[in-house]
Amino acid sequence: GARSIAIMVGAFIIVGGILPAIFNKEQFGNLPRTKKEKGYFNIIKDLLKNCATSFKCLPFVKLIVVTFLIFNGFMLASAFTLYVIVYYVFAGDWGKGGTLLGWFGTVSSVCTLCAISLTTWISTKVGKRKAFLITMSLAIIGYGLKWTGYNPAHPYSLLMAAPFLAFHLGALFTIVPSMVADVCDLDELNCGCRREGMFSGIYWWIQKLGMAGASIAAGFLLNATGFNVALAANQSATTLFYMRVCDIGIPIVTSIVAIFIIMTFDVSEARAYDIRAQVERRRGERRSAQRLE
Repeated sequence: GARSIAIMVGAFIIVGGILPAIFNKEQFGNLPRTKKEKGYFNIIKDLLKNCATSFKCLPFVKLIVVTFLIFNGFMLASAFTLYVIVYYVFAGDWGKGGTLLGWFGTVSSVCTLCAISLTTWISTKVGKRKAFLITMSLAIIGYGLKWTGYNPAHPYSLLMAAPFLAFHLGALFTIVPSMVADVCDLDELNCGCRREGMFSGIYWWIQKLGMAGASIAAGFLLNATGFNVALAANQSATTLFYMRVCDIGIPIVTSIVAIFIIMTFDVSEARAYDIRAQVERRRGERRSAQRLE
């Protein structure tokens, strides 16, 4: 089963990965390039210089921090979900716990597809920043429902939280990358160069670094709760309580902090359109100048 799924996913990624190279064309891709031999050392020097310059863009830094908080808060907490379901909801029954987790994951995946479409619609009505605040608030409500959903008497009540939790990552990776695109326009307006490749590389590198750190930290946190695998279903009430607190409390706290950061994000919808218009006007002037040359 794992082998078949891996082949299907790999084939989908190969086909999907080729499409941008075919259909997405650089506006300045056909311009003559300067013939300058840089050398390996100078290339690395330019790379580090551009990285440092990118971190001077405060709106970009805010988006990095917001994504880092929400995504890695989710990753850090999700490590507890299986343990809470198995040891708290089903008293150590891995069979029943795995079945519930499978249903929860399936329902969450379907709801995430719906959440992405709904997030897109909301952002067109109220703007990206307000859409982020709305969707993250819905996700926080979902975590509150998750606390009540961990009910040994009614275990499948956990599924009620899935539609709300779907907004956590579904909305995050729908809205924030689009806001990064607006920051790229702002950077081009200020610096006169287009650096979306650098912004994208830094953005995702930071998230992967955080994901690796969250995977490590989750193990330490699990031990800190007092969890002992040798006790099996006989975990203490205090341990089970702290496990639920970590599972639910961490993403709520990181989401609240992220909401406050986005409230200070000053590239509004109107300003983004204005910046884009200025960038396009400057590009037109550059093309006209190059044709005259």
